[in-house]
Amino acid sequence: MAGATLTVAALFQPLRRRVQQLVDRRFNRARYNATRTVEAFSARLRDQVDLDALNRELLAVVDQTMQPTSTSLWLRSVP
Repeated sequence: MAGATLTVAALFQPLRRRVQQLVDRRFNRARYNATRTVEAFSARLRDQVDLDALNRELLAVVDQTMQPTSTSLWLRSVP
């Protein structure tokens, strides 16, 4: 009996995972969008050289993904 229960549970896992992903995308859109926003920022970060543009971009990504009440970024100057 226990073996049959474990077998059914093991076979059900892939389906449960797919359904959970659909539900997450449908009802937890902010988290899904945050992940996509951070991934897009990471791709742009590789090409970014201008520190001012990087500062603006990083603060915008933090605002979109975490929605804090305020943000600031301190960069240490390199001699």
